[in-house]
Amino acid sequence: MNKTRIQPASGTHAIEIMAIGIEWAFPLNEAQLATLQKVYDETSQIKEFLPQHSTVQAFTIQHAVPLGPDVGPQAHPLVVQSPQFVSQTAGFDLRRFEQSGTISWVASIRPEVLSCNCSVYDRWKNVSSKALSILLPFVNTALSSGAQISAIGLQYQDAFRLLDGVSPAVTKELFRQDCTWLPGHVFNEPSFWHCHQGWFSKGPDGRRLLNNVTTDISNINDNCFARIGGQHRIFSTSFDATTVLKIDASDINRILECLHDENKKVINGMLSDGALEAIGCSAGVA
Repeated sequence: MNKTRIQPASGTHAIEIMAIGIEWAFPLNEAQLATLQKVYDETSQIKEFLPQHSTVQAFTIQHAVPLGPDVGPQAHPLVVQSPQFVSQTAGFDLRRFEQSGTISWVASIRPEVLSCNCSVYDRWKNVSSKALSILLPFVNTALSSGAQISAIGLQYQDAFRLLDGVSPAVTKELFRQDCTWLPGHVFNEPSFWHCHQGWFSKGPDGRRLLNNVTTDISNINDNCFARIGGQHRIFSTSFDATTVLKIDASDINRILECLHDENKKVINGMLSDGALEAIGCSAGVA
């Protein structure tokens, strides 16, 4: 691959951002969210690494309620309360800022999901171990309070700068023309294109695994990029969705390794040998 016209967005690799998500079967209530807040307050390693804390507020509407009888001998016109907006805590965000002022890590605690994302990716074993050190204390506390995991997800976004813009020649240089995940016509498109697809595969213990891959070439602020967005999610159910397969905290690391392997399978099968060499994959780096 000619690096004077096609460059990995991050220099030695193409990964712009990586995110891990733990989805709950039922939204956490306020008491459970309070226990997770306590985890942050009492865990110095997390506080030191993610010192910026912000509470998330949600607003609910109390519907109008009629007051007084509206039938019978004592009937009188309805007196109706105005709708009331009620604020309540809906989780919190934790951030790490670099000296440049950019945000490098974010953990989000929400009633529906617990997530952690990293925009300073180096290698999987490094970022995955750091993400787990942040997530597991919250996961263990949530599970102890009665929460159940419904799915675990891993998301990547890989990007390449196309310095000469989009063209069939550039597309053929970056991607494998025999790739099963791209339709043949995109290799002859003279302008921007987009491809989205999804399929199921089997995860650990026969769990259901959903893969979504979005590939496009687009212009952003007068810069041309090729991006591959991969989202891989394992559910707490069998592949045929007929049997519940509970996910415990002890399963998370093995599941994430499986999801990472699914992502590598797509990247290795989609990018050309030259592109893989440019991001270090030919040397076994991921």
